[in-house]
Amino acid sequence: AVVSTQSTGGKQCGMISKENLKQFESNTGLFCVTDNGVELSSLLTTREMRSSALNEFFASLRDKGEFSCTLKGWRDETYAVFSDEFGSLALFDVERAAVPVLGCKSYGVHMNGYVKKDGKIFMWIGKRSPTKAKYPGCYDNMVAGGISSGYGVWDTLVKEAEEEAGISTKIMNSAKPVGAIFYTIVNEYGTSPEVEYVYDLELPIDFIPKNQDGEVAGFELMSVEQVKEIVVSERFKHNCAGITIDFLIRHGFISPDETPTYCEILRLLHTSHPF
Repeated sequence: AVVSTQSTGGKQCGMISKENLKQFESNTGLFCVTDNGVELSSLLTTREMRSSALNEFFASLRDKGEFSCTLKGWRDETYAVFSDEFGSLALFDVERAAVPVLGCKSYGVHMNGYVKKDGKIFMWIGKRSPTKAKYPGCYDNMVAGGISSGYGVWDTLVKEAEEEAGISTKIMNSAKPVGAIFYTIVNEYGTSPEVEYVYDLELPIDFIPKNQDGEVAGFELMSVEQVKEIVVSERFKHNCAGITIDFLIRHGFISPDETPTYCEILRLLHTSHPF
């Protein structure tokens, strides 16, 4: 079922699975469920009203143990849901853990950090803390984070770079935007159409990343050959593997002559969202 509000003229802004519809059908004060989908109440006329009502609804479900697979990871952090792409009219702000239940589009920013030694590229690869709720202990991009309500892409990247790898703003000023990847994940958490903005940063040869927030267990400086080996393994967080593969393609380390699935890889890195 699709999710819409009158603020978008009924335009779809989410996707709820049939298995999850029951909880929405029973709350007639907040949702109107029809054959066409789920619409937020027309009485919620502002972003603030919609945000408050939705977060109270999901907090109540969390306390009852509903949608426990995703709501147990409650973050007290909200994502803005937009009428169109990032930066358009914000419809509401909803708890990050609840976004997959609504199936709304979310946004993040990732950065590949690398150095050049003797004419060769080496990549800094992070390893997630073993206490992380998702993908504990897996390899990760050097810097990555979801874009919370009120933050822009660059603001988020600078914040995450300092927290995750101890990279100063001065060094970050050399980071370059190089594109985005987009995909949709459907799993036990719900539906997650995601956009990840991508940056590259060539670091000073003597820079050593140091985690500041406890979410990264450490970093390894790897040759391209080492990266190509681990990026296709289960040891690498899946969406971050896509960011790393994108880097390898752009820098010429994966070529169409050597990779029969080259075009399929490109397609998978830029998969259209369901809405």
